[in-house]
Amino acid sequence: MTGTVGTKPTYGGVSRYGLIALASSLDQAGPVSRTVLDAALLHSVIGGYDPMDSTSINAPVPPVIEAARRADVEGMRIGVVKELGGEGYQPGVRDRFEESVQLLVDAGAEVVEVSCPSFEYALAAYYLILPSEASSNLAKFDAMRYGLRVLPEGVDDPSAEQVMAASRDAGFGDEVKRRIILGTYALSSGYYDAYYGSAQKVRTLISRDFAAAFEQADVLVSPTTPTTAFKIGEKVDDPLAMYLNDIATIPANLAGIPGMSLPSGLAHEDGLPTGIQILAPATKDDRLYGVGPLLAKAPELAITATGREVRA
Repeated sequence: MTGTVGTKPTYGGVSRYGLIALASSLDQAGPVSRTVLDAALLHSVIGGYDPMDSTSINAPVPPVIEAARRADVEGMRIGVVKELGGEGYQPGVRDRFEESVQLLVDAGAEVVEVSCPSFEYALAAYYLILPSEASSNLAKFDAMRYGLRVLPEGVDDPSAEQVMAASRDAGFGDEVKRRIILGTYALSSGYYDAYYGSAQKVRTLISRDFAAAFEQADVLVSPTTPTTAFKIGEKVDDPLAMYLNDIATIPANLAGIPGMSLPSGLAHEDGLPTGIQILAPATKDDRLYGVGPLLAKAPELAITATGREVRA
């Protein structure tokens, strides 16, 4: 959507020590850059084991820089995810995605279609798990021991509860409040198993779908988002429409596998950037960097930092 390269490393591949926690089982820091090689260079610096993060993987950083410089897909199997495309995807997004896949075929890759039926429930599962964990993590912003403190107006001797309410009202935005309320409800007595527990079961099914898909393909590809960018503030009053834009990227977060998004040209309807997503098995982040440069270097798909298309 922004004409940039963004990478989500394998869960635990980059330390989260020092970050503000949102959803502990989902959070992962990664690079955003103009080129795949820049992302690889940054990834190699921030990746690696950190004893200060209990989820950190005690293993060497995958050879991402070498993969980005080699950029070879000869003989690689590229899996196109059946459930992440088709109806609901903007025509220009689909067209550019198909062009990108053809570039990989031209470079020597074999394309296969894979099916991940549980992806249908990924969006619902994600927006139960993330708010639930967010409501727990953000509870520490109580204005007493941690975070912003705002005194309520017109109260001479406010109680702790009044200070907490005023601070959270000022410090949390509308979307944060929405997620806290949703998560608190999902975790409440009588609803935990029905909502959060069921979402975790769906998460397991999604991981199994990925495992089966990676038996057929070395990497998976899909459009990054169903549409191009919307105007700032256009969907503020429609959070569900905002959430639906995450439909293609959410499964990777739930499974903890690495993913990369990079520009795939401009949609013919509105001239705005589209993106292609590459997914790899856990700890195989280097595969992303081996595929990405072949798409980023294609002159017919290249986009400058200003968002304008570059043609040979």
